[in-house]
Amino acid sequence: MKKLINALQVGSDKQWDFAGTLFGLIASAAILSQLVSEFQRENESSLSFAFVFGFLLVYAFWFFYGLRFKRPAIIIANFIALSLQLTLLVVIII
Repeated sequence: MKKLINALQVGSDKQWDFAGTLFGLIASAAILSQLVSEFQRENESSLSFAFVFGFLLVYAFWFFYGLRFKRPAIIIANFIALSLQLTLLVVIII
């Protein structure tokens, strides 16, 4: 465990922020892909309200966490994910 912790200390905060933003954008692309799929779907969504709403809460928490600790990577990635997830929620409800 100590080796893992030491390995995670490699790199600057700037590098970790860049990686966090990059992976956050990749995760947001996955949500966007699902959103596009839902728009193209002719029948009812197979996504449950609880599933989509649950992730909405998760993204909201991490967005506010990023604001609280002034972490741009967390703020940017989770703001985008939160916006997409909220749109997805609207789409599956309507």
